[in-house]
Amino acid sequence: MIRSRLGPMLIAVLLFAVTIVWMGPLTQQVVGLFWLKQGVTQTIGGSQTPVSFQGTILQEKALESPDILPVYGSSEFSAVSEFHPSLLFEGKPTGFAPFLVGRGGTQDIIHALNMAALGESLKGKKIAVILSAQWFTPEGISPAYFKQNFSPLHAYQMVFNSSLSAETKTSLITRLLDFPEAFEEQPTLYALLNQHLLTSQKPSFGSLRLAVRGRVEMAALEAQDALKTIAYARLINPKSVSINAAVTAPPLASWQELKEKATRQGEKMAQNNRFGILDQYYSENIQPKLAENRNSSPHSGLYPSPEYQDLELLLNLLQETKAQPMFIIVPVNGTWYDYTGFPIDERKAYYLRAEKMIKDRGFAVANFGDHEYDAYFLQDTMHLGWKGWVNIDEVLDGFYHEREGT
Repeated sequence: MIRSRLGPMLIAVLLFAVTIVWMGPLTQQVVGLFWLKQGVTQTIGGSQTPVSFQGTILQEKALESPDILPVYGSSEFSAVSEFHPSLLFEGKPTGFAPFLVGRGGTQDIIHALNMAALGESLKGKKIAVILSAQWFTPEGISPAYFKQNFSPLHAYQMVFNSSLSAETKTSLITRLLDFPEAFEEQPTLYALLNQHLLTSQKPSFGSLRLAVRGRVEMAALEAQDALKTIAYARLINPKSVSINAAVTAPPLASWQELKEKATRQGEKMAQNNRFGILDQYYSENIQPKLAENRNSSPHSGLYPSPEYQDLELLLNLLQETKAQPMFIIVPVNGTWYDYTGFPIDERKAYYLRAEKMIKDRGFAVANFGDHEYDAYFLQDTMHLGWKGWVNIDEVLDGFYHEREGT
């Protein structure tokens, strides 16, 4: 009698497991077909919504769209001016729309987990990644920044991604577990990650039950991603989408003309200080503590830092998924950093070290480390400004069109 019942029960369990496994891909296809029609994903690309960088549906759609270039970055996306890529490329004047993924505190480990979740979707796809020097502190990413940008969905998708090597998963999981605070509301995920590290453990009923529970929770998160994506897509004005999709935008001015225009904008908006910093930012954040910041960082450095290991993880993921990335190394404000006494040798060493790590993997890199003293390249001490964005836009355009030098 017991054996006769086990057969149907086993079949039911298997059918349930298969349903859970296929639910995510099926949901993604349905959302893409009915809600992410031509122009919608391109329009969402400049919004920097958590729906895009903590979910996967929008990123998957961006990767499969030939007129979109995904750009992974951090707080520089919030430094908006008319030269910001979401505005300069609006209407696709050079044939593509940038899809921005990230916000403040989104550092290498967050991007690495994202790439692990995307997996085979990255194969042969161009993406751009913007690196910031301020990530490379002795402490690396803070637990607070990690927690606010961590995606349980990405972590589950990484664990169940059969295309990733066990070695890569182990390295990534080991690093994720350095941030236990992020798993306070994810006990199943935390247990699943810890179990993965027990390589000598033989499969058991307990481990199977944990895996099934993880699959169920991942399916729930994928459903949430779908609902959030649908809700956000409905906010897009259909008229603006149809205009952007159907009308050819007027051509851009030459890059040299745009750089000259950006310089003029910077001159108008950074007049009350000698550091080339946006007036309002300087008045609110720099001037009140100007005296105490003088020679305040003579012993600071950008090496060693856990961020280099996190960058290595990201490079591993991109190589394993066979993506085609280009990295952009953003400089700091040299005039300000000199004022604080931050050693210039440390800054130069960081630019060269990061560039070498990237080139050693055969990836493209645009190193702007020699622009530290380029007026208006930044708008504050570290975030891209008027002229900086034009330079980045030019590099993105060249990378997308496969022009020489990018």
